[in-house]
Amino acid sequence: MQHPLGATVAVVNAVVRTFDEGQPQAAAFLVERGVVTRVGSPDQILHHAPDVPVLDCLGAAVLPGFVDGHCHFELTCVTTDHWVNVHTPPHQTLESVAGAIRATLDHSRAPEWILCRSSFAMNEKVAEGRLFDRHELDAITTTRPLAVFASLHVASLNTMALKRLGLWEPNSHHPFHGVVHRDGSGVPTGVVTEVFMMVPSPSSDSTFSKSVTTHAQDMFNAAGTTTVHTMPESIRQVEIQRELHARGALSLRQKYFLISPGVATLDEADELARLDSSKGSFEFGGIKVFVNGCGHDGLGIPHDDVKWTQEALDNFVVDADSRGFQVWLHSLNSQGVRMAARSILRAAPQGDNPRRHRIEHGADFIDLADLAAIRESGALLVTTPQFLHSMTTDPTGPRAPLRSLLAAGLRIVGGTDSTGTVPASVSILRNVETAVGRRRADGSGFHPEEAIDLYSAFSLFTTGSSYGAFSEQTAGRIRAGMHADFTVLSDDPFAPGAPRTGNIAVKATYISGSLVWSARE
Repeated sequence: MQHPLGATVAVVNAVVRTFDEGQPQAAAFLVERGVVTRVGSPDQILHHAPDVPVLDCLGAAVLPGFVDGHCHFELTCVTTDHWVNVHTPPHQTLESVAGAIRATLDHSRAPEWILCRSSFAMNEKVAEGRLFDRHELDAITTTRPLAVFASLHVASLNTMALKRLGLWEPNSHHPFHGVVHRDGSGVPTGVVTEVFMMVPSPSSDSTFSKSVTTHAQDMFNAAGTTTVHTMPESIRQVEIQRELHARGALSLRQKYFLISPGVATLDEADELARLDSSKGSFEFGGIKVFVNGCGHDGLGIPHDDVKWTQEALDNFVVDADSRGFQVWLHSLNSQGVRMAARSILRAAPQGDNPRRHRIEHGADFIDLADLAAIRESGALLVTTPQFLHSMTTDPTGPRAPLRSLLAAGLRIVGGTDSTGTVPASVSILRNVETAVGRRRADGSGFHPEEAIDLYSAFSLFTTGSSYGAFSEQTAGRIRAGMHADFTVLSDDPFAPGAPRTGNIAVKATYISGSLVWSARE
């Protein structure tokens, strides 16, 4: 669908929460050729531009378009359309999951993979209290490779899948340093970690295009999101999305980061950076590197699955920094956060961190004893609030000490980390509610002393996330000179007596002043 961008319109009769410190609230603003040019009262705006089209918000709340500072946009879209979704809940048993997989089988497509998506800590959420073994998956099919992912990093594989990925033999090499559980005879049980970049995408070029254009609207724009900082699964996906943006067919701004190694080398990233450095709606952002993986063995037992020595990681980050790349360093435990901070300090010895290198999930898994080291490195920390209720009930899981980190003056970026593991994770409003309320799925509180206020929680996904990818001059606020990207909500979340933020609905989303999504009345 074609989305004309660059509108001229007067937005009036709104409760505008600008997230601009100089003018935090207004009732109207003027958009000219897709850019906000004035913010003020309806009378001021209409007096200045009496002949422009008017968008009357009828008293609704208007916020800046949300910036999802860390998501797997492409994988979320492909998973939704081309993977078997067997989340827990609604499924409560492995038997129920197996039945759902069987119901989708098409034996005429024998050579192709069956990829299935379930939830974080699936073994904690099914009655059997464990993951599938390969025998149970072989009972579903022995003629097609089958993988059931319980999060992006943990999977159960049938025998054919284990052999197809080269993980069957006892001395087999795992290219991403994952865990292959084996029985006493050295035969794989079926449970593995870190194979998500080894399985093929089930989408063709045409079906991929359809998935991303469709779900940019009905998932991301529908959540009020106007910009995503994302990690494509292949260079081909980059090429396709570049073409879609050139046709005006994608209703999101995208800044993409290449996983290295895995998706691109630093030399390949150099080439793409030259192609996509125009500051348009599709832009190269930098490099993502996995310091470690899930931080456990796939069954919840802590395991430092580090991918690098400290020296090798330092050298990689220094090399990427010297090429002008921003680097995202992923870690799901505190040891990896420390390693990442040391590497950032090596690249920026004064701790000023001009490339704004970041530690992905660092705000969720940091040990507060390392606060001084993080501050010295100048690292930006990324948080995914929904982890607190979706990842695990294990007290060793993510703590996300957000109040302490903000009090220490650290910059925090908000991201949903949407991959398809948690379908509702694309909702910025629900992530904001979790950052404020600190509630698990069962309603229990979790480190309530680390709760943050509502404004700070929204800032994670506006000013914080835009700063996290050098877009603070164009996104994350409603003020003169910024892109006219905004979302209209059913209720003002800051009003006394407002509903819980997660229960507030997005009514409409605009990019450059043009409507890209609206709720059906």
